[in-house]
Amino acid sequence: MLEHPKPPDQEVIADAHRLAAAGASCETILVFLRERKFDKIDSIKTTRLLYNLSISEAKDLIDHSPAWSDRFDRDMELRETAMRALRDLATSKDPSLPRIELPEPEEPHC
Repeated sequence: MLEHPKPPDQEVIADAHRLAAAGASCETILVFLRERKFDKIDSIKTTRLLYNLSISEAKDLIDHSPAWSDRFDRDMELRETAMRALRDLATSKDPSLPRIELPEPEEPHC
């Protein structure tokens, strides 16, 4: 049976809003969320709400935060592996596979 993820604790989100309103830094809030067992996805969603960010902006903020730095290398490796697999499927001539079109890779923003 597929287990549905537990929704994030609304009380923790309310506390994060109070911390932000009181002037807590973004990093302090990210540490607060992680200490309260928020996973990366729930932290991204909460950060989007707190700071009115796009998904991409919130994901980038979390990816590069000290609070989540222990996950960065592993997450980047997973993303690259998934993109390689999708590129391989996209170039496959196997008619039984779905057609996949991928955007051109973006240049680094540095």
